Amino acid sequence: MKKVTKSIEIATICISLFSTILFAGNQNVGTTSAMFKVLLSPKVVSMGGAYSTFSDADSLSINPAGISLTTSKEVSFAYTKWLVDTSYGYLSFVLPTDIGSFGIAINYFTAGDMDEYDASGNPTNKTFTANGILSSLIYSRKLNEKFSVGISCKFYSEKIENESAYSPSADIGSIVVLNENLKLSITLQNLFGGIKFIKQEDKLPFLFKVGGSYKILNNLITAIDVNLPSDNNVSTNIGVEYNIKISGFTIPIRAGYNSSIDALIGLSLGLGVGYKDLVFINLAWTPSISELNQNVLNIGLSFKF
Repeated sequence: MKKVTKSIEIATICISLFSTILFAGNQNVGTTSAMFKVLLSPKVVSMGGAYSTFSDADSLSINPAGISLTTSKEVSFAYTKWLVDTSYGYLSFVLPTDIGSFGIAINYFTAGDMDEYDASGNPTNKTFTANGILSSLIYSRKLNEKFSVGISCKFYSEKIENESAYSPSADIGSIVVLNENLKLSITLQNLFGGIKFIKQEDKLPFLFKVGGSYKILNNLITAIDVNLPSDNNVSTNIGVEYNIKISGFTIPIRAGYNSSIDALIGLSLGLGVGYKDLVFINLAWTPSISELNQNVLNIGLSFKF
């Protein structure tokens, strides 16, 4: 019986990376659906993942309540060339209306061509690929001037060689605007669902997240998220953003820390350039101290209209 695995290089990188970096070494965690835990938006990455109180197209995968605070239509793209031949992409759209705000988000992952091995570890001289798509439909609205709620209906699809797996799921979230400077949030992700390949099924990991952000100055924001996942230990995301405004241009400088990352050092840096708050180009850089010694660069582009 042939057992298809990743090549030695991919296996040691991707599988251990998914279970070690993303899940901080928890051996009870499978690699299934791990691809969708990777942060994609350079704004989110550079803030260390502390983004649950923000309100733009990049917040859709973090807290569905965020877009209730938006007043402009927005499109956002992001791309990450990750390790070896793996790559991630992100596309989102936000539409505010009189009855609430609607959003669409699509995350995709592809691992490229990988060598195939049989159960004894011998090469078959064939290749296979792995890919996945996460599609989300989001609705959010203000219940009053201070309290907003949102829901995200999600559909996971993964394929490894000829094997496919699917699962629906959902997120719910809320944001409380205490004053013009302070926001708090609560998010529950992956309320149900599981991915099954052949005979092995992994439940989608439930996540309870609480967050807050505080605007210290008009151009300086600090944020923190605390995560309580069902499949791992408590982790913290911390981020800061400082905006420089010059003649219609905005230059955001960001830095963050993600305590759940192991093989990467957890620190991240980001920089953006925007014109009249309508068009933004954003970059995020995550340094690595792992044996791979491969830093990760995220690139994103967003438009408001």
